[in-house]
Amino acid sequence: MANQRSQISIEKHQIPRHKLIPNTSLHGIPFMHYKSAFPKDTDAGLVEETLRTNSWNPSWRYTMYTKSHFHSTTHEALVVISGSAEILLGGDDNPDNIKIVVDTGDAMFIPVGVAHRLVKDIGGRGWGAGEGFTMVGAYPVGGEGWDMCYGKEGGEDGDGVDERVERIAGVKVEDPVLGGGLGEE
Repeated sequence: MANQRSQISIEKHQIPRHKLIPNTSLHGIPFMHYKSAFPKDTDAGLVEETLRTNSWNPSWRYTMYTKSHFHSTTHEALVVISGSAEILLGGDDNPDNIKIVVDTGDAMFIPVGVAHRLVKDIGGRGWGAGEGFTMVGAYPVGGEGWDMCYGKEGGEDGDGVDERVERIAGVKVEDPVLGGGLGEE
């Protein structure tokens, strides 16, 4: 179960478009970093149960890719279940990119279109996930599958990225950590 709202610090970031990476420019839905969303000793299964309760499908336990990427077909919720890491948001050569450090128990809401990547695995051991930086990744119930876009011409980055991002941004989703409508603190 997630911590009480009063125990969670939420940082919100708007990240402007950079070249072929939409970031939050098309929809204004902020990236959200929930610091201390879950107690550090919470079982990963309870994290997944909380996500399911809040209408998100836990889909994997893994680290984050080291190559900047974004999804044009879905929002993403990530909960750190082991270790800590430095994360880059917005694209590598974006002058307005943001670096954050996440720790065991933190959660992230990554809106459709926002580029993200692992900069540095700070490591550590966490609750049942093994060594190093590990997260639970989840996607909205009833949503589309995720794609991989890199802000390059062709491939899944081809025609229609902006249209897909705008369409997905128009679908209401629940807050993955707190429940209720996203942003309705």
